[in-house]
Amino acid sequence: MTQTAHIDLPDGRKLAYEIRISVKARSLRLKMTARDGLTVIAPKGLNYRKIVKLVKEKQSWILSHLKQFDEVRHLLGEKETACPEAFALPALAETWRVEYWQTRGKTVGARTDRQGRIVVYGAVEDKERCKAALRRWLARHAKEALIPLLKSLADDNRLKFSSISIKNQRTRWGSCSATGVISLNTKLLFLKPALMRYVLLHELCHTLERNHTNRFWMHLRQLEPHTDLLHGQMRDAWKVVPFWAQPIIEGLERL
Repeated sequence: MTQTAHIDLPDGRKLAYEIRISVKARSLRLKMTARDGLTVIAPKGLNYRKIVKLVKEKQSWILSHLKQFDEVRHLLGEKETACPEAFALPALAETWRVEYWQTRGKTVGARTDRQGRIVVYGAVEDKERCKAALRRWLARHAKEALIPLLKSLADDNRLKFSSISIKNQRTRWGSCSATGVISLNTKLLFLKPALMRYVLLHELCHTLERNHTNRFWMHLRQLEPHTDLLHGQMRDAWKVVPFWAQPIIEGLERL
């Protein structure tokens, strides 16, 4: 059984949501995804007005997740169902063809078959699992490529960092902690080489200056004379990332 309702948010938006009654649910749950919006799973017997009241009390949680979704909305405008047959990684000047092999396995994996070809194998009829397998492959490939590139740039410019982390981050291309741990986004591989290099230098400069002070930009401009141009280009850089490489954003709140 399903019902619909809406909530008025503090920023003026009115958000419609679906209420699903579940005999298995023991408590009220709020689930948000960038594709489906807000869904409320309620235990059988809970009064409709009570459900609406409880959801209203979670306005801040709902609004915070909507803001996260807005940051990558351009990637989720269309619900792609097809898995990629090929894709390019401009940062490395690579093009990859993808083949899908149905096997008896219940899981899905992806491996490099040879240079330029990736094999996705297993229960490949499950397209979301295929995309997840390709994202794991992308993370491994990014680790192999970005770590030596960052080390080389650091050595060339006499900069030091403590360690490197490669992640499929949703909204940040990179970060640098107070202890010098640099985190890089796997999706950097979809950028042009100059933009990818700019991000790496940007994070390395944070080992000298944590915040975006004038001193920070001075360091960065010394290492990259085209900093201002590249910084401007980064605003639209997310548009080149294919849909499959961006994991579905989800939120779950139990009441």
